[in-house]
Amino acid sequence: MIKKIRLHSTMPFYLLFIAGIVDAIGFIHLKNGLFISFMSGNTTHVGILLTSGNVPQAWHYIGVILLFVFGAAVGEAIALSNRPFYRSTIMALVSAVLIITLCVEPIYSPIVTNFLLSFAMGVQNIALRLTIEKATALTYVTGFLVNTGRSIAMLLMGKGTSSTFFRHFNSWLAIFIGAIVGTHVMDYSFRYALVVPIVLTLIASGILFWTHEVEDD
Repeated sequence: MIKKIRLHSTMPFYLLFIAGIVDAIGFIHLKNGLFISFMSGNTTHVGILLTSGNVPQAWHYIGVILLFVFGAAVGEAIALSNRPFYRSTIMALVSAVLIITLCVEPIYSPIVTNFLLSFAMGVQNIALRLTIEKATALTYVTGFLVNTGRSIAMLLMGKGTSSTFFRHFNSWLAIFIGAIVGTHVMDYSFRYALVVPIVLTLIASGILFWTHEVEDD
């Protein structure tokens, strides 16, 4: 059981690593500055595009935001069911959506694949929604950096711990390294690159199934 608890505690960093890969793949695939899971940047882009009169392009960003929110809603609905295997079920759904994306990519335009990827990342945000910070979404990178800064200040003031600092910093580092990996795999092709997060999410689903009895922090 101790081994399961330790493995479970590393899952947020693993999922952040996957999110970084997928975000980089989607960003490079569409080539227009649209992020898969960075909704702050997408929201800013919507405001800029609507102000400049580029409404058709703005709808691409709006669509990604809406599907991300819908994915989070679906993931939360699964979590609220209180089933023992809700985490592994959520990650299995993420894997399924990524596989569907791989299948439809040759048929539909790139924006459709990015819509699907954004939905998948919205779902994944709920997989371990209580294991990082109860009020922090999985891909809220700004939050990790803010908390890193706060933990530095607390250390300097003698009120914090190094473990808290490294937890926040490593959360940011995981998605950063994932983005590097995602960029490298896109040197080959979108279809080849997408196989990487599919395999990683399937592994995550298996691990979460095995550690299903571990309680959230």
